Amino acid sequence: MRITDDDLKNLCLIEIDMLLQTNGKSLDKYNRMPQPRYEIAPQYSNRFIADQLCYDKDEMERIHIHLSNLLSDEQRGIYNQIVDSVESGTGGFFFLYGYGGTGKTFIWKTLSAGLCAKGYIVVNAASSGIASLLLPGGRTAHSSLNIPFIINETSNCTFDKQSDKAAMFRKAKLIIWDETPMMHRHCFEAFDQTMRDIMSYDGVDNTDKPFGGVSVVLGGDFRLILPVIRKGNREDILASSINSSKLWSQCKVLTLTTNMRLRSSTVRAEQDEIRQFAEWILSIGDGIGSANESGEINVPIPDELLIKDSSDPLRSLVDFVYPDFL
Repeated sequence: MRITDDDLKNLCLIEIDMLLQTNGKSLDKYNRMPQPRYEIAPQYSNRFIADQLCYDKDEMERIHIHLSNLLSDEQRGIYNQIVDSVESGTGGFFFLYGYGGTGKTFIWKTLSAGLCAKGYIVVNAASSGIASLLLPGGRTAHSSLNIPFIINETSNCTFDKQSDKAAMFRKAKLIIWDETPMMHRHCFEAFDQTMRDIMSYDGVDNTDKPFGGVSVVLGGDFRLILPVIRKGNREDILASSINSSKLWSQCKVLTLTTNMRLRSSTVRAEQDEIRQFAEWILSIGDGIGSANESGEINVPIPDELLIKDSSDPLRSLVDFVYPDFL
């Protein structure tokens, strides 16, 4: 008797089903997992474009309506400026500045949902892996934008301008890049030069526009970690920051000032606790206090943040942060 490939396939499915049944599960559960949207495949042979458009526009519209209704007046003003630059097609270069809790990530999600609901491509990137997880379809800048790991003033992104990835960027309506203050200014200049080359296919005038005329919005807080420069002094670090780049003169800075985390609780005592903690963090970031000649300063730590009376401080800290860690 000859066993065909179909026979082997059916036998394998029966065996898998039996194993899953043994664990109280069924193959039906796995058949309900999210599947690729094959209906867009014939339209796009470019896998990067297909990947960026692999979403449900109706679902994006529902998410957008929900999120946009929660925007504060300050957030809505910033949201409208960025959307206007996309819809007008003139492009724009923005930096969204705000400390933690002011709602930068919330704006990223609202922008992504609103523009995707219209069938646009929105590229979400972040300078760190953890930050990229908070963005819809987010990836690190090195992955999604092909920023070189070894960077200098003559660097370009590591993809060809005739490649499928370049074609995707030509169709992109908005590029969001979060946590940018930690990146060297050469990273932005490399991406800017690459985008100007790519967008020159659509018109030579694009070579004179930041990022080739595509709307780009950076975000972050300069109070956090700045670029790490090996054996660099204070001047070297500041000179490597994005606001020391030649691009900064063409950037429009948008600022968030309202702590939205205060809205997370309706209890007055909890709101006061959140406000006091936020003010304490900001005072450290702003460098309030008198520093010595080396720039060092004594920072008072609130008692509720301290672990006292411990014979092994490091072990006590680990136990506090990871109580279930074996």
